[in-house]
Amino acid sequence: MTLIVGLDIGTTKVCCLAVRRHADGTLQPVGYGVAPCRGLRQGQVVDMEQTVAAIQQAVHEAQTMGEITITGAIVGATGEHIESMQRRAEITITRPDREVTAEDLERLRLQLQQVHLPPDRELMHTLIRQYILDGQPGIINPLGMSASHLQAEATLITGSITFLQNLRRSVERAGLEVQAMVLEPYASGLAVLSPEEREVGAALIDIGGGTTDVAAFKENGLVFSSAVPIGGNQVTRDVYILFRLANPEEAERLKREYGSALAARVPEEERVSYREMGTQVERRVPRRLFSEVIEERMREILELARDELQRSGLYNELAAGIVLTGGGSSLPCTAELGRQVFDGLPVRIGAPQIGSIQLPSALQHPAFATAVGLTLYGALTQPDPPTAPMPAQLWQRIVQKFKRWFKHSS
Repeated sequence: MTLIVGLDIGTTKVCCLAVRRHADGTLQPVGYGVAPCRGLRQGQVVDMEQTVAAIQQAVHEAQTMGEITITGAIVGATGEHIESMQRRAEITITRPDREVTAEDLERLRLQLQQVHLPPDRELMHTLIRQYILDGQPGIINPLGMSASHLQAEATLITGSITFLQNLRRSVERAGLEVQAMVLEPYASGLAVLSPEEREVGAALIDIGGGTTDVAAFKENGLVFSSAVPIGGNQVTRDVYILFRLANPEEAERLKREYGSALAARVPEEERVSYREMGTQVERRVPRRLFSEVIEERMREILELARDELQRSGLYNELAAGIVLTGGGSSLPCTAELGRQVFDGLPVRIGAPQIGSIQLPSALQHPAFATAVGLTLYGALTQPDPPTAPMPAQLWQRIVQKFKRWFKHSS
């Protein structure tokens, strides 16, 4: 069995999820932990001490629940510094048998990565969408097939070296090895999009606390990624300031309990009670007015995400529509607001899943899509550790014991 750990370090929380991969490939969740985090802003580490403490708390909870020891994790990364680019490369196979080998695939991958990056950029992913053999597109795995010319189309993901190094350093200072750094919307897509959606074309919009990730998938691969620098925290802040609430925590509570992404769906007669900042006076306002503030900011977030998709040139190719996920998508009527913003495209809320495996009920929430997706990424990319051969001396001792046992029992 192999232990795979996903670590989602967000603006509002750190989530650590550990799963076991069994010999037959099935995944079993064994422990998870969630800790509040104030050390990041819009995907960037702004307070390393707070970030480290939140990571340690979330990991400790996961270890305690699963009675396991966690030494490393697959870490999610996001933010405005993330960029994507499209690449196409080709190699020639001159061997007489023309059979595509693993060495050919690695040579093609290196060819895809031959791009000039500024000194402050780091290559995070080379995501191959399809191979093309002698002009025939749509090949998923060309290994063992025959071809003279092998091409590949890929999406390259890059990030700021400074931001990624600070994230790595935070994880390492928390006592963990960074096994891989993974683009968060790519991971979320693994958890909430169906294979059919990833194939025909779908957009994933992950509304987090500090940022909103935008990603487009087609032909079973990621073809575009971007980020909008506002998220659910800005909705909370609007409520906190405009209604002069006692503190941001109260604003978050009221948003979750009484908020709606569409004010028109709130009955006119309902009221919301709260205490005003600096006083003990209780105020009551129409819940619809409360939701109007929320709707305005949620509409802006979705419109900015739509603008990013239009900028990518892929907006009209999203046959499967839009999937909203992340904690900010859990407000009532968010999908309905999305259908208004996205011109009637299909819009649904995406909750994470691991095939047919039943996740703990606490994790069956859009806020945990990235953590679940990170473990799925690990399951797809991390090989099982090789089984160590039995030392020769130990084997000889075992054989001698059996010989003695058979001698005495005969």
